Amino acid sequence: MTAPTLEAPARDTGAVVTKSDQAMASSAHSRVNIALNLENWKALGDDIQQLLLWFHQHALDAKLSLKECGEALDYDESTIFRVLKGTYEGNWKNIGAAIGSYRKLVESRGTIQQNEFVETPATKAIFTGLDYALANNSITLIVAESGQGKSVSARAWKTLNNHGRAVLVIAPAYGGTKALLRDIAAAIGVNRNLNAVQMHESILRGFNRNRILIVDEAHRLLPGDRRTNPANLEILRDIHDRTGCALALVATARFQNELQKSEYMFEQLIGRIGLSIRLPRKTTEAHLDPIVRQYVTRPGKGLMETLVDVANKPGRLRMVVETLKVASRIARKKGEKLTEDHVLKALKIREEMQGENLYAK
Repeated sequence: MTAPTLEAPARDTGAVVTKSDQAMASSAHSRVNIALNLENWKALGDDIQQLLLWFHQHALDAKLSLKECGEALDYDESTIFRVLKGTYEGNWKNIGAAIGSYRKLVESRGTIQQNEFVETPATKAIFTGLDYALANNSITLIVAESGQGKSVSARAWKTLNNHGRAVLVIAPAYGGTKALLRDIAAAIGVNRNLNAVQMHESILRGFNRNRILIVDEAHRLLPGDRRTNPANLEILRDIHDRTGCALALVATARFQNELQKSEYMFEQLIGRIGLSIRLPRKTTEAHLDPIVRQYVTRPGKGLMETLVDVANKPGRLRMVVETLKVASRIARKKGEKLTEDHVLKALKIREEMQGENLYAK
């Protein structure tokens, strides 16, 4: 490949379009599914690389087609294809400027969209863990009980810190190593139909020390018994070791417990965990207060005590948020401003639906 240049007198469409480029451009309405080879961008400046990385991951996350990518940057589809593949031979500085302008537009749109996420003491701890992993190219383990908001927090961190660096996947419930590789491949644009070895090699080319792989529901990757090789976790460790990328494992308490029970099996992984965060099992009023105040401006002590009780039962924060949403719908239907009475009414409905009161009437 001819070394790309950062200096050119005017924007152009790059090198001569090949048959493969034309074939890709002909499927312009298909969502972008172009595997990264970060080596192809190494000759570019760091600022251009970061913009390209952001745009590639944004196109995947937003499920954009080549045509839509072209319209966003005001380039044709074949040029976009070669830019994302790293084979473009035109003016990279102009490409970077186009991406920079588009990124500002995307981020400004995001600020005016309603965002239900709110920072709590637990999310601050999770954000700290993810920041630490990315800054130190290490592995962070985030453990919490089901329903404590770890998944929501990980997704929010990815959104707020998405410079193309963060890749988030949910560990597959079944399917073994092939399923895990396929999910990571899909998240970064690698062909999911390759064999396992080819997928693994392509995935390695899509990560470097500037990126982080976040794996939610990581407890699903535990082997069925202690005699089984933890292949799924070894794949993640291998990606981390060979590319230098940061790795975050988000899991329930069972994951950490199993690591501790079978240290000899997981010693290679345990030795690489730079930070381990375990959220307190008990949810407190301080944790709930920012969430509740999104709905009720001045919640009373009685309401908070009731919601704290809900937050420490099965369902936890998930059930609290669902209750607050039901209360909002009740208030909206009545044309009223949301108050504690509406929340208490929602709690009453939930109590009746879970018990036998409804059927006894």
